Amino acid sequence: MSTTEPTTPEQTADQKNAEQKTEGASGSPLAEQPVAAPADLVVTGVTHEAGRRTLLADVEVRFPAGSMTALSGPSGSGKTTLLSVAGGLLRPTAGSATHGAEPTWTGTGDPRPDVAFVLQVYGLVPVLSAAENVSVALRARGVAPEAADEQALAALARFGIADLGARQVEELSGGQMQRVALARGLAVGAAVLLADEPTSELDETNRGHVLAELRREADRGAVVVVATHDPAVVEACDGHVALDDGRVVLDEAAEAPQDRSTQDTSATDTPATDTPATDTDEAAPGEVPPVEGAPVPEAPAAAAEPETDDDHAAFRRPPGAP
Repeated sequence: MSTTEPTTPEQTADQKNAEQKTEGASGSPLAEQPVAAPADLVVTGVTHEAGRRTLLADVEVRFPAGSMTALSGPSGSGKTTLLSVAGGLLRPTAGSATHGAEPTWTGTGDPRPDVAFVLQVYGLVPVLSAAENVSVALRARGVAPEAADEQALAALARFGIADLGARQVEELSGGQMQRVALARGLAVGAAVLLADEPTSELDETNRGHVLAELRREADRGAVVVVATHDPAVVEACDGHVALDDGRVVLDEAAEAPQDRSTQDTSATDTPATDTPATDTDEAAPGEVPPVEGAPVPEAPAAAAEPETDDDHAAFRRPPGAP
């Protein structure tokens, strides 16, 4: 008689995300699929040492699903190291990083299939074309070669470089390579997207376009973390975590997506109130309708305000008022 262990909610979430990737091999493009089971990326008590240097010191931070979080700090503050630990590229000296209650570190240094990186150094294969670099990432997640090639071109088109698909990476400019790296990272429809300085080589127009595409990823339900030195990028994100010397010095948590969707709705949610008509010829009940051409009586003078030495009396609530 066989027995099966009960399935936990965390296991169910991981299974749903894995099933979604399998369906992408023959179904809709991975980049168009919402995250099957959104979950926060949680870093708990992480310390990371390299030789005698402490690159991260007891870092505690939560990156919410469905939100964009900026990760800022001076050069050498630990931003890239934190992204690497959070995404499973590095094993922390102490502490853990989890997504869906499962560790992101798999023991090999290879990220989980539901985690995607946009690396500061691009991480592209120089001898492959721009489209092939994107297609390889899709094929690694089980997408059939023909479908992977089609989705790769669509991913490049998201960043306005579909015409560069056949060009080898080593022939591209820095900004073009950065957009290829972005296309590759976003094409796979990951549940976690970690982008390291993704706009550093781009002009203002392309920066705005990239931020709009990253927002689309968050709207799918993905965790989106953007390491940056750019105040405009920080401003575009929902939350902000700042590092200095490997420690968190600022943690402005991103709001949950449902909280953002209810912001600034007071104007539409507040019931309309009736206001007295000012420009009308209709008489109020009990009044005599005005006669055309008749002189308009002057309004009675307003009662004089009582004198007071209190300069703020006009702003004070009268006695007995609610």
